[in-house]
Amino acid sequence: MLEPLSEAQQRWVEATFAALHTEDKVAQLLIPTLGAYDYRREAVDAFLTERTLGGIFVGMADRDRHREEITQLQARCSIPLVVASDLEAGAGHFVRGGVPFPEPLAVAAANDLQLAYTLGTAAAREGRYVGIHWTFAPVVDVNINPENPIANTRSLGDDPERVTRLAAAVAGGMQAHGLAACAKHFPGDGVDDVDQHTVTSVNTLSRQQWHHISGLPFRKVIEAGVWSVMVGHIALPAWDNTQNACGVYRPASISPTLVTGLLRGELGFQGLIVTDDMNMGGVAGYAKRRDRTVACIAAGCDMLLFPKLPDDYVTLVDAVRSGVLPEARVDDAVRRILAFKARLQLHTGALFGPAVTAQEQQTFAEASRQIAAAAIVKVRDLHGTLPIQHLQPGAKVLTITLASDSQDVPEVDSALRERGYHVDHVYNPDDLRLSDETFAYDAVFVNFVFNAIWGMQSIRSVGLHNRIFIGGFYSDHPYVVFTSFGSPYHLRMFNTLPNYLNVHSSCPDSQRAAVRVWFGEATAYGTSPVGQLVRTYAVG
Repeated sequence: MLEPLSEAQQRWVEATFAALHTEDKVAQLLIPTLGAYDYRREAVDAFLTERTLGGIFVGMADRDRHREEITQLQARCSIPLVVASDLEAGAGHFVRGGVPFPEPLAVAAANDLQLAYTLGTAAAREGRYVGIHWTFAPVVDVNINPENPIANTRSLGDDPERVTRLAAAVAGGMQAHGLAACAKHFPGDGVDDVDQHTVTSVNTLSRQQWHHISGLPFRKVIEAGVWSVMVGHIALPAWDNTQNACGVYRPASISPTLVTGLLRGELGFQGLIVTDDMNMGGVAGYAKRRDRTVACIAAGCDMLLFPKLPDDYVTLVDAVRSGVLPEARVDDAVRRILAFKARLQLHTGALFGPAVTAQEQQTFAEASRQIAAAAIVKVRDLHGTLPIQHLQPGAKVLTITLASDSQDVPEVDSALRERGYHVDHVYNPDDLRLSDETFAYDAVFVNFVFNAIWGMQSIRSVGLHNRIFIGGFYSDHPYVVFTSFGSPYHLRMFNTLPNYLNVHSSCPDSQRAAVRVWFGEATAYGTSPVGQLVRTYAVG
């Protein structure tokens, strides 16, 4: 459970709270986004001329840009902003110059608590240095449905016990080094096959199943003292079967039964509760903006992520003044927000952490490489194709990427060229002739790169580029290697592939680790993080 605040922290909370008017309190509930410091900047700048926001969300930028922009933002605020970002795989994916660790699913395949803790430490040290105080991680969703497009590579797998152990280790590394962790997405994504960014997703588990699967990681990380929880736009009809006119179950983000009853009451969580993006279809398609904005706070959420400014602010102020939203509920939320900031030492002026040392940077980079190496699983190799030992320098090889959302694995081609091979590359081919053209190459590497991406509604290889499988070229070509750098479930769709590796991540370290396995320079020794519960509980 959460440790109590010190006397000094509590005094700051009470003194700061006592000086706030209703309008100031409502402003503390809001966390708009600036993206790379240019998204909706005008609305945020205009708001800050009148009120101090509770927080801000930032996207990708280099170290100096983060520090410069955050310094300017903090200078405009009478109460320190809490600065948030999505550091699910370390800080390097949002802080250029930091270490981009492999995806969480690779961390699960590596299954090493110390490496997981080091990832959390790296996120904290590299994040706090640039002024990021809060990460919306770890993802504790148990991905029991292979077709779920949101958890997948962002999850720690489908074994609730493994998810729990590794999530606690990641969160422990973060919070021990001053970065607030956030368990998400309550009450648990990974069960159905839709995306809460576009529609309300549903966790269809019974109460008993939920407690043993989706609920277990939340309960355990709460017991371990996680500082915050993100509530998703995910329905849990086993607890709340309220439906709108379309027959859609009420998402957790506006459900007092789930937020106040289950999360606060039954699970005993006393930390900060934040909503997921308030513009996502999972809540935006369920209720009108004014209604859902008030309902989230009334349900027990403390902060709204990505509100529309100034509209949502005005809506909340009007709701408090009219009595629709009890001011006591706002007061409770604001006290939690201030306590959260005090826990982060923001009240002392510690808005930035010390610089990361060269030794730390080296330790983090080595941990990333170790996770990438330990995460590779050889799922199938029927003909003993791997490792490839026949290729001589100068051999012609073809790499084929099957991907969504412009993803690719360029480090693979670089690593092959470094070994002296002539490399041709094809991205998402839709030409039936390619199947015949593969025989002009000494080896062919087919790489799936389907990571969890919001708004795509699918994690599978779909589209015209699947035509390359029509001719079944891999049945006759002697050296074809199939590797997934994302979703681990592709054999469900392409069940005749003679070999198949799961790398579980497409970060640069993962790409190079895969090439080493292809050529026998390293061994695939990961343990699959999926497969245990999929067969029993998956929907569809």
